[in-house]
Amino acid sequence: MSEAPQASLLALNCGSSSIKFALFTPDFERSFSGLVEAIGHGQTPRLKTSAGETGQFGGSDQTHADVLPRLISDIILPRAGAISGVGHRIVHGGERFNAPIRIDPDIRAGIAELTPLAPGHQPHNLAGIDAATRALPGVPQIACFDTAFHATVPTVRREMPLPRHYARDGLIRYGFHGLSYEHVAANLASLGLSGKRVIACHLGNGCSICGMMDGASVWTSMGFTPLDGLMMGQRPGRLDPGAVLWLIEQHGGDIAAVSKLFYHQSGLSGVSGLSGDMRTLLASDQPDAAFAVEMFVDRLVQEIGAAAAGLGGVDAIVFSGGIGENAAPVRAMTLQKLEWLGFNLDPEANTTRTKRLTMAESERQAFVVAADEERIIAQATAHLLG
Repeated sequence: MSEAPQASLLALNCGSSSIKFALFTPDFERSFSGLVEAIGHGQTPRLKTSAGETGQFGGSDQTHADVLPRLISDIILPRAGAISGVGHRIVHGGERFNAPIRIDPDIRAGIAELTPLAPGHQPHNLAGIDAATRALPGVPQIACFDTAFHATVPTVRREMPLPRHYARDGLIRYGFHGLSYEHVAANLASLGLSGKRVIACHLGNGCSICGMMDGASVWTSMGFTPLDGLMMGQRPGRLDPGAVLWLIEQHGGDIAAVSKLFYHQSGLSGVSGLSGDMRTLLASDQPDAAFAVEMFVDRLVQEIGAAAAGLGGVDAIVFSGGIGENAAPVRAMTLQKLEWLGFNLDPEANTTRTKRLTMAESERQAFVVAADEERIIAQATAHLLG
């Protein structure tokens, strides 16, 4: 009599315009995974899986909440067999959630209360929880928070230069992309970077930087919300507060209009007038596309400099995320602007997707580490399930 197949762990990573998913065996071998991208904003969702499935996945009016039930029932469950637990990426944990936790109605309500701090993400994270709960009643659901990794950032960097009662009310710099940075930290030893000062750059549709000392976060570019820091696909990153006040006045006090501008109409998309997708901009011959890329790199280099100051120096840079892993021209432009810091780019390595991007004799080293938030989610889920 054959043994019953082992139950799988499902990791759901609902981003601002995508859904990544992965099934893991109990020993964390990835058995099936995939991505639905280009969700929302009039785009046509596209599916790609590790089994070779590709193509359109719904119409241009589809939201995450529309895509998820079909994705789970038609694509994921037929490959899964039994599922022992589902782990979810949750972008904002606020002050309440600093570690993975099993979701119940009270926890879900607490996650929902944080929606105003991450309106471009938190509703999609909640949609993932709700869809998985309906499809898999009784299966434990685990929340894993992007903000938790940055709990080690010193208080002087977490608080803002405002009256301190605002910090006591929760107005602090939380930082984001923590699951991605946790995966980078787990790979530092294999890169020979244990105990080193590392600047990790998560560059995707959302972008941020984390300064790590001994694998712990001590500096990050994002703050109270995922709008802060670097220029991103549709988000502007750091802005002069006076410019924000001016824009509110220009829009007649319409906060919703300004919020839409910041979350959906700025960044690479707004500056280029073409797209928030770095692949499209690098392939374009339009001057504004090139200008948007130039601005992206310039602001990235400035933030790397700030992170280096926060660390008291830098030993290595690690690139991750869709742009960080795949946009060789962006990496090249960035490292060339950092030659003064001791980064000596290896052009061949940069274009052939090897892990190390710099010459062996380079004073400082740069690497690529493929983002794997889903693995971190699965491991946290298994740990909580015992």
